[in-house]
Amino acid sequence: MELKIPFKLRVKFLNLNDDHFEGKATFHENEYKVNIHAEVDKKKIKVPFPVMGVTDEEILVRISGPSGVYVQDYIPLSGKSEWIEIESDAIFYEVANNQGKFDTIEIFVK
Repeated sequence: MELKIPFKLRVKFLNLNDDHFEGKATFHENEYKVNIHAEVDKKKIKVPFPVMGVTDEEILVRISGPSGVYVQDYIPLSGKSEWIEIESDAIFYEVANNQGKFDTIEIFVK
């Protein structure tokens, strides 16, 4: 099943583990691992399911919480992975500065 953007995942938790965040998120009653890293070479996002109509384009990724805190970045969708992988300095450092305040990941077309 291919998904159409936009879509929203519910974050169960995000924990700091050495140099990245590991967590879990649910989407349509399925649970997925989430990894958030600072950029290594360049920004990128990978998801564990095919996405219709988006190939090597930047997409808007937003992580937000019930208190109104959020961070967003335009990140190229770069293939498929076993879990949700986000590499973005902006997202990584904002999640680090506001640990425990995020409960939603949203992905939009630019």
